[in-house]
Amino acid sequence: MQSGQPVTKDQSALSEEEIDSYHREGYLVIRNVFESEQIENLAADIERLLTERTETIHPKNLRVRFKNHVVTGDPVFEVLDPIADLSDIARQMTLDRRLTNLVSSIYGEPACVFKDKFIYKPAGALGADLHQDWIGWPGFPETFLTALVAVDPFNDQSGATKVYPRLQSNGYLSPKDGKHHNLQHELMTTEAVCLELEPGDVALFSCFTPHYSEPNLSPSARRGYFISYNARSDGGDQWEKHYREFHEWIRARLPEDKRHEFVFV
Repeated sequence: MQSGQPVTKDQSALSEEEIDSYHREGYLVIRNVFESEQIENLAADIERLLTERTETIHPKNLRVRFKNHVVTGDPVFEVLDPIADLSDIARQMTLDRRLTNLVSSIYGEPACVFKDKFIYKPAGALGADLHQDWIGWPGFPETFLTALVAVDPFNDQSGATKVYPRLQSNGYLSPKDGKHHNLQHELMTTEAVCLELEPGDVALFSCFTPHYSEPNLSPSARRGYFISYNARSDGGDQWEKHYREFHEWIRARLPEDKRHEFVFV
């Protein structure tokens, strides 16, 4: 297997070769982790939530984010962050041994769910700027990695996630000041790789792996479930703690007289 190339999994633990590839490249693609029925069930449950919980898709809901449309500039709904507390199917997927065993084999110890988000990315939505997922908050786990479960095809046209391999070994590339920082493409010293995925495929990438995405120019949504984990020895179960601190961080960036308007529903 060539460095960073996708592999097909018939079992839930990674081989030594795959683990070495992940640590060297900063990412790994695993094919056919979930069957089409499971992916369809997840997608249907998210659609049910969007239909039944109309109050959720609101710009002042802390779990929701919007992106501008690449042509019109109008805001379009893009992210539910988190979703596992609203969908039993999503929560079951975060704990599915086919995922947790993959991640645990990288850690060499049990994996704990750190956060989760469902990125809807409708047709026309802008992409994400180049960044690393890690943020310089006290106690933020450095073992944090993300398992991206593809619900729709990820490719160049749909605005797939793209990573710069091998740069995760340089650690965090921005000031450790607790703020989110974007990176500059011209400072990257490797070529970006597009994580091309089909529904049910999974891509793993480190919190230090620089990555970005471009606009979704396909005629349909590019949905993906991004589930992040940390090693048990690196803080244990932190899902509730993370979102409590995340929401405090968001509110602190708002004008003081507006903070009470933002809720988590």
